[in-house]
Amino acid sequence: PALSTAGPDVHASWKQLLHTRVVQHNIRVVSKYYRQIRVPRLAQLLGLTEDEAERHVAHMVSNSGLYCRIDRPAGIARFAMPKPPEEVLSDWAADISKMLNLVEMTCHLINKEMMIHKL
Repeated sequence: PALSTAGPDVHASWKQLLHTRVVQHNIRVVSKYYRQIRVPRLAQLLGLTEDEAERHVAHMVSNSGLYCRIDRPAGIARFAMPKPPEEVLSDWAADISKMLNLVEMTCHLINKEMMIHKL
């Protein structure tokens, strides 16, 4: 009801605000699903030009805590923060441990089958 009595300038400002908020939401969603994405593809997903998409991302990086690095010559936006070497090494060690546990369980199951069938 309040907007129905407002003038066209108020409608335009609310429309622009809604558009901005939708674009920001979509950028957050893209940052959750992509580690890196080409800027033309990002612009296509957002329904914007490349310059507008880059401007919105830059605004969000400086104001709302979004992490993104844009490599302009390559045209790639990276949303994932680089991990410190200690964390990379820890993740690698955990993955190796999981793999060794799977190998050990597989060997155990093979030995069990061999004993059951007396091969």
